[in-house]
Amino acid sequence: MKIKKIFKIFFSLFFLILFLAFTKIKLTPILGTKMKFSLSVFFGPTLAKILGIKLGTGIILLAHFLGILTRIYKLKTIKNLFTFFPIIFAGIYFSKIFKGEKKLIFIPLICILLFILHPIGREVWFYCSFWLIPTFVSLFKEKLDKILKFPLFKIYGYSLGAAFVDHAIGSVIFLYFLKIPAHFWIQAIPLTILERLLIAGGIEFFYLIEKALMKTFLKVYSLFKVKDFIFEKA
Repeated sequence: MKIKKIFKIFFSLFFLILFLAFTKIKLTPILGTKMKFSLSVFFGPTLAKILGIKLGTGIILLAHFLGILTRIYKLKTIKNLFTFFPIIFAGIYFSKIFKGEKKLIFIPLICILLFILHPIGREVWFYCSFWLIPTFVSLFKEKLDKILKFPLFKIYGYSLGAAFVDHAIGSVIFLYFLKIPAHFWIQAIPLTILERLLIAGGIEFFYLIEKALMKTFLKVYSLFKVKDFIFEKA
């Protein structure tokens, strides 16, 4: 049991440190804001699948809390409290989509409703059509699996759904807190397509790397003849 606890603590700390580090590696700017995407947008959603939803989400929330406490993250406005909500919900989606959870459709559908209910959102209602992608992936997962066949293609489809869930949650937060003008949403359409395709690839890449890492440690763990593994099967 001591070995089990050591492994659990090790992986939790390892992924916590990685997530904190990745949040500081900035990528492209978010159109209409002064913020930038960080590498955590690729890494974060995989934690719920690799470690389980509770532990994966807990690590992200703890990282956010520690970041604010140590001033790694600057808490300028209330919207900063919700910075990691998109990654958390993307992680929930990514974790459950492998099992074909149909209830996942409510995440993007609620985002579509909230977007259209906002005065600015109503002007560019067509923008939230992007969020039909994770809805369709969830509803037609079995058919999608038959079409894509190869595991790499399937995982990319799941990752794309997660990438657009992240996008849906983030867009609604920005819309309500920043009131981004309608013309910015229109300008963002071609960028959104390219951005989400790349993010989906990044999510799949990190997931496969983490899965391989966990399998390696599982073999080491099995040497101690402990019957049950501490994390969900990736």
